[in-house]
Amino acid sequence: MSNCTILKNHKLVNDAITLSEMQQRIEETLKGTFAESYWITAEINELKTSVTGHCYMELVEKDADMLKARASATIWANSYRLLKPFFETSTGCPLSAGMHVLVKAAVQYHPVYGLSLSITDLDPAYTIGEQEMQRRKTIARLQADGVFDMNRELPFPLLPQRLAIISSEQAAGYQDFIKHLHHNEYGYAFHTQLFPSLMQGASAVQSMIENLAVVNEQRKMFDAVVIIRGGGSAADLSCFDDYELALHVAQFPLPVLTGIGHDKDESIVDLVAHRSLKTPTAVAGFLIEYFAEQDAQLQQWERLLKDRVQQKIQLSKSYLTMLESRMETAVKLHFQKAHNYLELTARTIRYNNPQTILARGYSIVSLNGKTVYDSAAVHENDELKITLYKGRLRAKVQSV
Repeated sequence: MSNCTILKNHKLVNDAITLSEMQQRIEETLKGTFAESYWITAEINELKTSVTGHCYMELVEKDADMLKARASATIWANSYRLLKPFFETSTGCPLSAGMHVLVKAAVQYHPVYGLSLSITDLDPAYTIGEQEMQRRKTIARLQADGVFDMNRELPFPLLPQRLAIISSEQAAGYQDFIKHLHHNEYGYAFHTQLFPSLMQGASAVQSMIENLAVVNEQRKMFDAVVIIRGGGSAADLSCFDDYELALHVAQFPLPVLTGIGHDKDESIVDLVAHRSLKTPTAVAGFLIEYFAEQDAQLQQWERLLKDRVQQKIQLSKSYLTMLESRMETAVKLHFQKAHNYLELTARTIRYNNPQTILARGYSIVSLNGKTVYDSAAVHENDELKITLYKGRLRAKVQSV
């Protein structure tokens, strides 16, 4: 090797820096450039927790199936203890791989472990959508207020014939409901009264609440309330996720049936109502079939009652026949006993008859018409009358 080459290499060594120095420069540069935290959208590719409570993730960004970016991320235990239950309660699902998230993170660089992100916050609304986030908050609020199940816990009337209808008179769903209900194949009669209401738009909630208040004032005239409309877009149906409307429905003193006409998720009003059906026609069908079930039940009870009455009559007849037989036997026995008693009495009378006694050789001695029982009652020269079985004698007492 030439001297020139040696000098050149020596100069390069003098100008070189160590790896740790390079890492320190990178760390300082990153700190200066990324001094703040940033909201970052990404997909969780991997997730695991340590025994110490830290959460370690691998975040990725994909374009179709192509990987565009990858970074390690950490939620330290003191933050994870708070973020995890908040996120899972808000979204209704656990933080897991494959989930798209919006995280607030600070850039960190370590000379040994390299580049990573330190996550300090999570936005659940990004994962489930802002509207769904608000919907879940409303449900949680109704549950916390203790009213979520109140309407469903009301007893359903045996025959809900008198119906208060909250709907728009021009709505096709209302017309379908009325036609299907009043022209049912069984001929069941229903009384319906419409309380015209706005069913979408900014004033819909207040309009329905006001109509519920009117129905409440007349609640003794009705068995149930029906809220119906003929479907619509998610924006059209958003009023049925309103807290105040759901609160009034949940606390309403009559059972509320809904047929709003949505195809996918139930609205919050559907959830708090006594019963939710998909369409207005389905509500009418439910009421008709409910009547048919009660009718069938009544017919069954009628048959059972007739059978029970027949059984009772048959049992009563059998019992009367048995009583008649027992009474006949008892009467015969009574008369037999009476006959035997009379015969015994007759024999006793015959046996104790004075004539019968006299016939056995006895006699009756009387003095002055009175029977003599004691010789001390007789004196000398008394005239006695002696009655025999056949004939009478007179005698004079000569000595006593």
